[in-house]
Amino acid sequence: MTELLVVALLGLLVLTAVAFPLIAGVSRYRDWTAFEADLQRYRDAVAAGTVCPRCRAANKSGSHFCTECGHELTGSQAGNAE
Repeated sequence: MTELLVVALLGLLVLTAVAFPLIAGVSRYRDWTAFEADLQRYRDAVAAGTVCPRCRAANKSGSHFCTECGHELTGSQAGNAE
């Protein structure tokens, strides 16, 4: 009986953690301008072939290593999904 109660409470906790941002309207972007800037940064990284194949982070043109995870970026391979 105790195990069932623990599982139910953990399930409720997980549900709350997932639902809270949706209910509260929490967004990564405060305004449309920030979203557009981030989108353009990613487009530039795709064009330059510097999107990390491991973590999908957008890196500046000419980067040799990912700024997020440190994975080596190797030319056209960095822009391709693996």
